[in-house]
Amino acid sequence: MSEESKPPRILFLDDDELALRSLRALFSLETEYDFVVAQDPLEALKLLDESPFDLILSDYLMPKMNGIEFLKEGRKKQPDAVRMLLTGFADKENAIRAINEVGLYQYLEKPWSNDSLLITVRNALQEKSLRQLLAEKVRSLDLLRRDHLALAARHEELEKELAMAARVQRSLLPATFPALPGYKVVATYHPSEAVGGDYYDYACRDGDTVFMLSDVSGHGVQAAMINLLLKAIFQDEACRADGPVELLRRMDGRLCQFLPEGIYAAAGVIWMPAGKGHIELANAGLPGPFILRARTGELIEPPLTGMPLALFGPGGPCEYDCREMELSSGDVLLIGSDGLGDIRGPDGEFFQDHELRTCLRDLAGRDGAMVIRSLLEAAGRYSNGSRYPDDVCLLAFTRV
Repeated sequence: MSEESKPPRILFLDDDELALRSLRALFSLETEYDFVVAQDPLEALKLLDESPFDLILSDYLMPKMNGIEFLKEGRKKQPDAVRMLLTGFADKENAIRAINEVGLYQYLEKPWSNDSLLITVRNALQEKSLRQLLAEKVRSLDLLRRDHLALAARHEELEKELAMAARVQRSLLPATFPALPGYKVVATYHPSEAVGGDYYDYACRDGDTVFMLSDVSGHGVQAAMINLLLKAIFQDEACRADGPVELLRRMDGRLCQFLPEGIYAAAGVIWMPAGKGHIELANAGLPGPFILRARTGELIEPPLTGMPLALFGPGGPCEYDCREMELSSGDVLLIGSDGLGDIRGPDGEFFQDHELRTCLRDLAGRDGAMVIRSLLEAAGRYSNGSRYPDDVCLLAFTRV
């Protein structure tokens, strides 16, 4: 039998055999309580040591120990048990004193009414049950409160760690770009979370300047950690490769050694040879670039395909399109991750399918900084200021 299904246990102490038999018969007929009787206070105290009781009912006048003294000892042994006292009219003052001294639930005067006694006992047991239920609820709430405080502390700790990770990630991005004759370069990066998976960088080699923009699959800390690896590999291989395609192939081979299956990185490389007017652009899975012609107002989308780095693992295909592009004065070359285009409007349509190209055509003739700023503002209006669903990273080259 479970603890919940056991009947309440009552201990009745009285040196009067007649009273014991009378109450035992009453409770046996009228209740399902486990009614235990004792005639001697010391015997009753021993019973309290051996097993728990829900209610202790004691007569007042007894040899060896009166009812108040017994209930005091009983309170020490079983403080949760309800305590009641049977007393004569002459002992009423002592009974009232016992209410405070022993935490008496109630006293009944002799001779008692059986109906009143049964009602009083039932009420006492119900009150005890409610007190126990309340105590359990309080304990549960206290546990929940402690868990909540622990979670809040852990959340605060994680927020601090994420803030630190965000500062580290920002430190990976170039604070400035090198001065390039005939060009102005600007970039922006807005992670959708505290840290993100987009990244841009540059490297200089033999007079050439090499730029890279990448988008690691996934979000958050994992993607940010992969960017650490990506930066090291890019900086190392940019000094070895002879062109943008070879650079992407070298990076693909290195990343395949370290990235777990299912993790990959889209990337685009912009190679600016020293002393030449053209730009070489190779693509590994990024959205196609845009060229905004200042003189004609045209929006050109050079087709550039290529699979993301480390997508197929070691030995997999790694072919990347590469094009030479000529920019005239005022022209802007814009590349970016897919985060901007994936912004949705209230109707669920993507920004790239609805307003992106119209906005870009209207910006022809503006410099790269204005193009990026205006695009972000337009995307914000399109989404009603909603949070970016993905990291947004843009890199713009303006021919001056």
